[in-house]
Formats: sequence, structure tokens, C-alpha cells
Amino acid sequence: MPTELAESQVAFLQGKFEAAREVLDTLDTTVPATNSIYSSVEDGFDNIEETRLLYERAYDQEPDAEATHELYEEYLRAIDAVASELQVLEIELVYLDLHQYQRNSTTSSRLDHASSLSSELEEAFGIDITVLPVIWDGFAIDPLDQNIPATGDLSQIYVLILPRTQSDPEFYAPIVAHELAHAVLDRQDELKTDFYNAVREVQRRTRQEIDDEAHFARSWRTWFEELFCDACGVLTFGPAYLSSLARHLHHSNPYYIEKDADRDLHPPPALRFDLVMDLSDDFFPELMDGIRDDRIAFERHLDALEHSRPRIYETYDYGDLRTFITQEVPAAVDHDIEVLVDDISAGVAPEDCPERAHRLAANQYWLDTYSP
Repeated sequence: MPTELAESQVAFLQGKFEAAREVLDTLDTTVPATNSIYSSVEDGFDNIEETRLLYERAYDQEPDAEATHELYEEYLRAIDAVASELQVLEIELVYLDLHQYQRNSTTSSRLDHASSLSSELEEAFGIDITVLPVIWDGFAIDPLDQNIPATGDLSQIYVLILPRTQSDPEFYAPIVAHELAHAVLDRQDELKTDFYNAVREVQRRTRQEIDDEAHFARSWRTWFEELFCDACGVLTFGPAYLSSLARHLHHSNPYYIEKDADRDLHPPPALRFDLVMDLSDDFFPELMDGIRDDRIAFERHLDALEHSRPRIYETYDYGDLRTFITQEVPAAVDHDIEVLVDDISAGVAPEDCPERAHRLAANQYWLDTYSP
């Protein structure tokens, strides 16, 4: 009977599950969705055993029957399903272990700040997710439970990865909004479809202008996620986002467009800056004087490197697609930019507005015209 190797794999997975159970028992920090994954893995082992028994019974009766072969494949799929969910659980435990260690170290205040800021942003975005901050090597967000049935169709657990730095939290807080916006986009399938249709329409109209239309389309489809997140950064942090992003985008070639299809395609920093400027001018022109020096500094940086701008940059910096983002993203996502701007203009103190406290503090940090 061809189940010997499969049974060995199941035993290995059971050993990993027992080890995961031991780690869970030692953790102070818990994530509610973990219970769903854990229970699903337990149920998965039960399903493996049930399908194995059904297969063995069928094999004993008709080993070469098509139904017997199908039961064997079902047995293997049950093993694969448990392996997949167990891998998610193991990765989550790695991050939980790191999070707990860092919560008991000198980085605890930064994690507390990130957790509190994430809660404020979740409320502004109107999403309900679990955010687990850890200190690592830069800014990123990692959806842990993507595409597994245990927690539903959408990811619910996100690891927020932060850089190891001694900078003031207000310095980088606006970038956290960009990272959490990836979770917002996970819930915007209709908007993504509309944008991809807009890209196809641009392709249809501009084939004479673009040398490599496949690369143009692929670039913009990939860029959309980052530009969407930049738009959400503006809509939640206001002018502070531009000031913080200007530092984050500093690059030796801000006009660079990646040509290698196997590498990560991020929008050129110059394009991201221009998009954020467009949104900023639309939503809070009266506050732009407060970050005038930051805007001018980045524009001078771009001017000094204009000689490195490739010929295709002007073609790829396509107005219709930028306009789609500046018009459609604000209409599609929950945000409170108008109220935030009113608070800044009125000089509201962060401690007097707990639902926007972190974002007001970041604007006090960056704006010359909004002092503590």
C-alpha cells in the first residue's frame, strides 16, 4: 500500500504541531486568529486520518479502481492542507516569539507606540485586523494568513515590520500608514479591477508612444499598490506624510525605472513625490507653507539629478493613471483627512483628540506652523 511515505510525513507534521503547542503555551502575547488556525490544524489531522481509512478500505477491495486512486489523491490533499496551515502557524509563532522578546527589551516603547498608532489607523481606515509590530530591518507589512480557509477569504493577521532606529517615532510614524494601507488594498478588489482596466485603455490609446507596452502595463499594475498606499498616507497623515516620505524616498536615482521583470517593481521616487504633491495640493493647500522647506529640498534633489532621468520617464509618468489614483482612491477608502486638517488649522493639541493623537503629534513634529 503506497501510504508509507505519506504516513511518515503526517508523523513529521504532528511533531511540528506538538512543538508549536509548546511555544504557544509559553507566550504572553496572543492573537485571536491563532485559535482559528490552531483548531483548523487539529481538524485537519482528523480529516487526514478519516481519508486514510477510507482509502485503505477501498484499496483492500479494489486497488486499481479509479475511485481508489481519487481517494489517495484526496488523502494527499488533506496532508498538504495541514502542512500549509501549520506553516502559517509556525511563521506566526516566530513573529510572536520575537515580539514578546522585544516587548521585554529596550524596544518596548517603540512597539507600544506602533501598536497604538496601528489601532488609530485601523479606526481611520475602517478595517478590523490584528497588527503585530516587530523591529527588524526596514518598513514592511507581511500578511501571515493569506489564502488559508481558517481565517476567511481575507488576511486578518499582519506583521508590521519596523526599522531598528533611534529616530523619534514621529519621524517615521507616517510611513506606518503606508504599510497598513496594504491591508486596506487587500479589501479593494473592485478598485484594483477598475485600475487595471484603465491601464488597458491607456495601452490601447498610446501604442505609438510606448516602446515596450507590456512593460509599461506591468509596471503600472505593480506600481498601483505602492501609489495607492502613498495616497492613503496623505489621507490619514496630511502634510506630515509628505515630509516623512521625502526622507524615506531619498535615492541616488529618483527617476529610475526597473527593466528586469524578475525584480521588484517600485515606482520611481520622483513619481511618488509628484503624486503625493498632487494630493496634498488638493486636500490641504492652506497647510503647505508649513512644510515648504521639505518640499523645496526634495525638488532641488530632483533638479540636481534631472540629467539621470531616462528618456522613457516622461512616457511612463502618465497623467491619466496618476489622475485615477488622486481621484478614485480618496473616494474608495475610509479616511478623515478633512477633520485632521481642521484640527491642525485650529491648533488642536494631540492630547485633546485621542482618535487622531498620533497623527496630530506627527504634524506638530513636521510643520513649522503647528507648534506643540
